[in-house]
Amino acid sequence: MSSLHDLEAVQSELSDLQKKHSKLKQRISRTCPECGQAEFKKLFANAASAIVILDAEGKIILTNSFFTEITGFSQTEVFAKPIHNVLPSNEHHVSDFLKNISSESECSANLIFPTINKESDPIWLDMSVKTLSETESSPKSSICIFKDITSEKENELHRNELIEELMDVKELQEENSAQLNLLLHELDDKNLKLKKEISERKKAEQRLRESEERFKNLSITDQLTGLFNRRHLQDVAHREVEKCKLENSPLCTLLMDVDNFKHFNDTYGHSAGDDVLSNVGKLIKDSIKGTDRAFRYGGEEFLVLLPETGCKEAKQTAERIRTAMEAVVYHLPNSESVQKTLSIGIAEYKQGESLEAMFKRADDHMFQAKLQGKNKISYSCKTEDS
Repeated sequence: MSSLHDLEAVQSELSDLQKKHSKLKQRISRTCPECGQAEFKKLFANAASAIVILDAEGKIILTNSFFTEITGFSQTEVFAKPIHNVLPSNEHHVSDFLKNISSESECSANLIFPTINKESDPIWLDMSVKTLSETESSPKSSICIFKDITSEKENELHRNELIEELMDVKELQEENSAQLNLLLHELDDKNLKLKKEISERKKAEQRLRESEERFKNLSITDQLTGLFNRRHLQDVAHREVEKCKLENSPLCTLLMDVDNFKHFNDTYGHSAGDDVLSNVGKLIKDSIKGTDRAFRYGGEEFLVLLPETGCKEAKQTAERIRTAMEAVVYHLPNSESVQKTLSIGIAEYKQGESLEAMFKRADDHMFQAKLQGKNKISYSCKTEDS
């Protein structure tokens, strides 16, 4: 019980002391107003934000040190000056707002705007404004609290510039990509046209080569027999003779004539004669090797060049031709059946002799075959004569 009584006594005493302290503060405030403002002025001067107090006309009556740090203006330089003159802005809505801060009975607003400091350097401020209505104890005033956001704004502006640059780059890339796609499409079209043109040109060149080859073959081919003609014989024979000389390889010539052809032609007509000559060309081609060359020498005479072929093998080739010719039976329009034969002369090239000399010896042997009764083979070789 004693402890509870003591606690109630302490609480009652504390309450009396608080009432006395409050009355004391009121008396001090009435007798010494500046004593009550001392603590406020200390806090105002050292506030972490820039603070400006405006009078009822919007003129500056008080600033703190942080305001001087931000703007460069001292309390003395800005005293009694309108705030819109101290902090000018090119933005009309900002300038109008600063001019009319004190025109409203009560104002509470926040504003971010660009201005310049004492050195005319651009700065950005974040300002909060509170207008206090006039009371019995104090006139109408406005308090402005500023925050320097220049660094943040510059970073934001720089970021926006980078974003704009990136957007420009992206737009440029998209434009370039579209142009590239267009160019690639045009290039594909041109490549396609070029490929088509190249293909058509190759086909034209191939047709031209084929045409040239046909004309060339026509110019060197006897149309009736399908064998090479005599004009082409000179080119081929000279090449083979030069090769024979260079490589010391054998070369033989077969010269053959259709026996009694003039009489057959006169008796049965040129058409029947052409059939015989055409058949001779076919059986000669069927009887020789791929490296051999057969020619219509003139009229009913035929010549075969046998490169790298000696006399013995040449006789075998001549015999194949002779027997093949002998085996053919020609059925004539008058129902008569006729066989035709060949007289063949063989000559082997001798080193040092002329091409004409070899042909002359083959011709002489063909004449000898006819003298021997026709349908014969006559020859002369390096090692033997017959």
